[in-house]
Amino acid sequence: MVLCGDTIKSYIAKGQLVRCEGVVYDPKQERDVNAKDYVLSKVGPDNLDVRLGHGFKQIDTSRLGYLEVSGKYDYKLMPELDGGGIFLHPGEFCLATSDEYLLLPDDVMAMVDSRSSIGRMGLVIQTAAFIHAGFEGRITLELKNEAPVPILLRPYDTVGQLIFMKLDKSTSAPYAGVYQGQSTTTSPDMSKS
Repeated sequence: MVLCGDTIKSYIAKGQLVRCEGVVYDPKQERDVNAKDYVLSKVGPDNLDVRLGHGFKQIDTSRLGYLEVSGKYDYKLMPELDGGGIFLHPGEFCLATSDEYLLLPDDVMAMVDSRSSIGRMGLVIQTAAFIHAGFEGRITLELKNEAPVPILLRPYDTVGQLIFMKLDKSTSAPYAGVYQGQSTTTSPDMSKS
């Protein structure tokens, strides 16, 4: 069952789904605002908006001719522009992180999807869509520019949405994998796959 906006808000009010402590930056108001109020304002009819956090990474392909699915690769931080952010050039791919820190209970999972307005400009979120019940941390997002021109990506830009789904019962094996508790853009750990 997909959670409706009112149910999402009730979970958030109970301290679940998303960490809402202190203040967050609101780019529209150009100032810090109460985190819980801000997150609640980003709840839609059946979703929660996802914003970019800090830190963009790309595979260091400077000495590579190809990639292997089972390979282990170094990811490097992309240099940020003055004031933060990067240009993602046509055809480029990078990892980013969500500003939101998730706190999923053992009976709720989530999916990440692009916002249609962002997809229509050519930015695609190619993320592993499922976020398992019991996961805690920021989401690492895989972004690709399919547009013919560079796309400017800045921290706090809203790029996606979370859809939450209630499981038929609490899982007996909540997520406890290698990405549990991640707080920044996380490179894949192929040794754990």
